[in-house]
Amino acid sequence: MAAWMLATVASVALLAGCRNTTCQDLAEVYADVDKKSRPCLDGAPLAAFDASRCEQNLQQCEGDDLQQLDYQVDCYQKLAACQPEQKASFLEAVSDCDNHFISNTCEAAIFQAGAAVHPWRVPVTRGDG
Repeated sequence: MAAWMLATVASVALLAGCRNTTCQDLAEVYADVDKKSRPCLDGAPLAAFDASRCEQNLQQCEGDDLQQLDYQVDCYQKLAACQPEQKASFLEAVSDCDNHFISNTCEAAIFQAGAAVHPWRVPVTRGDG
């Protein structure tokens, strides 16, 4: 029985190593949103994302933050490519994805210092400084 349990634990650990982390998912989806925005925007609608910084500081994010980040990733993945005649609705959809707020502590930890996630949005303070 112990060998079976050890094999199961080893399999789970191996599979976990193959899975993307939250930070890798965010990096991929930010790059994807950049590509989707190119037909109607000169620059990326999201701030630059550094997956290494995120990996180094992700432990500062709590469970609710991680869930909200997963929601953001799912939302960004569902965005269609921007069409020039629908630029405003595309930007609104991007902003809607960002409405899954994370704590200020988490945001400061995983995003580049001083980088606004969406330059057209006013940051929301949730009192966790």
